[in-house]
Amino acid sequence: MKITILMVITYILWCIRLGTKPCKYFQLNVPYFDRKVGIYSKIAIDQRIPARWRLEQFYDDGVREPNRYPVFVKPEWGQNAKGILKANNARELDDARKKIADERVRYLLQEGAIEQREFEIFALRDYANQQTYSVFTITEAVNTSESSPINSVHNRNTQYIEITDQFSEQDKQQLWKYVGEIGSFNISRTSVRSNSLAELLDGRFHVIEINLFLPMPINMLDHKYDWSDLRRMIRHYMFCLAKITWARDKTQEAKPVFTKIMLYDRRSKILNYLRSKI
Repeated sequence: MKITILMVITYILWCIRLGTKPCKYFQLNVPYFDRKVGIYSKIAIDQRIPARWRLEQFYDDGVREPNRYPVFVKPEWGQNAKGILKANNARELDDARKKIADERVRYLLQEGAIEQREFEIFALRDYANQQTYSVFTITEAVNTSESSPINSVHNRNTQYIEITDQFSEQDKQQLWKYVGEIGSFNISRTSVRSNSLAELLDGRFHVIEINLFLPMPINMLDHKYDWSDLRRMIRHYMFCLAKITWARDKTQEAKPVFTKIMLYDRRSKILNYLRSKI
């Protein structure tokens, strides 16, 4: 929480210094925002993923069965693995479906990736040369306690270890190119599963999630960093973020990203609260 607060304050201060509005952050990935639904739709973004990296994913109608297990039952919108359930077999899938039966939000079924390691690729486009990045980090989500885990900042069994320094500049450009094959994102965190660093660089991986709303540079959760390191990183990251906010394509149609998503989340919470009181 302290890291998040410091990032927000630092970003706002940089925006003020550069003469750009902090609220314009929410327009950075606006081409990928579904105005009608009011979210960054997982299904819509999934269709942008090249077939070789795409996992089977579809709206759950309560009837269709996955081709294999495990499978993840995911709300179409959410942050930090919120609301995701895992089913290792048909019985567990039936139990999961019962748990979400009264939910008003749409749920998806996503097959589990067969690869053994999970990586978080954070990318922030460069404001001066938008063909490359200003910030690019690779962090491994390590969880030795669970099989096919739902890794997140809320999972106590998950540790995040930054491994960016294990990649050359050429390697990072290759991974940046892969991310660019999915979309021209100004800021993103792409979660993938692969068996090794060599296979990751070779393009042998599956995408399990793409975060375009508030993609925290999750390398900062690596315990090797002290507060001095974190302050230095935050100052640099938020400067680059404020710069790309300032340099964003202002000809793109603005969309009510923040308002729509906040109402979407609040509507779901209110409905769930009312149902609990009935």
